[in-house]
Amino acid sequence: MRRIWVRRAFETALIIFGLAVCPHLSAGQEIKIGFIRSATILDQYEGARAVTQTFNQDVTAWNQEAQQRRKDLDLLGKELESQSPMLTDQVRRDKEADYQRKLAEYDQYVQGIWGPGGLVAQRNEELLRGLVDKIQRVARKIADEEEYDFVFDASGGNIIYADRAHDLTQKVIEGLNQPE
Repeated sequence: MRRIWVRRAFETALIIFGLAVCPHLSAGQEIKIGFIRSATILDQYEGARAVTQTFNQDVTAWNQEAQQRRKDLDLLGKELESQSPMLTDQVRRDKEADYQRKLAEYDQYVQGIWGPGGLVAQRNEELLRGLVDKIQRVARKIADEEEYDFVFDASGGNIIYADRAHDLTQKVIEGLNQPE
């Protein structure tokens, strides 16, 4: 009994929401809901592959730079350790200060690349923004043409079940591959 009540309450809330959001619907008219799987689109759309490749090249370059900086820092540390007994106090302090400065620069570089709001996050946002906008435009066009009232993304895991007949993923991929 409780299940039926919860289901009816959910359906009622969905209808009220649909009527509020979609004023063009008249009473008794069915709401048409579709979905896409954005992860599949990103895997299968050639334009997304190019974006992913560009992103991966940037990350590889940043990794190489970080590795080189770490290697230089490790070399300086070993040098300081091996020479320390032979150095005067002042020279040793200067070399230790130089090592600490370079260590701080390295940490700052790593945080600037991979930390919150770093270059990785910025580049990802920059590259994906246009792609996401294009996916949304194509999905919106299909929704308009086929009179869908809502289109959800199933890749987020929030859709528990959906009839494959309402899966617009392949249509979106085909639309993305159309020349503009």
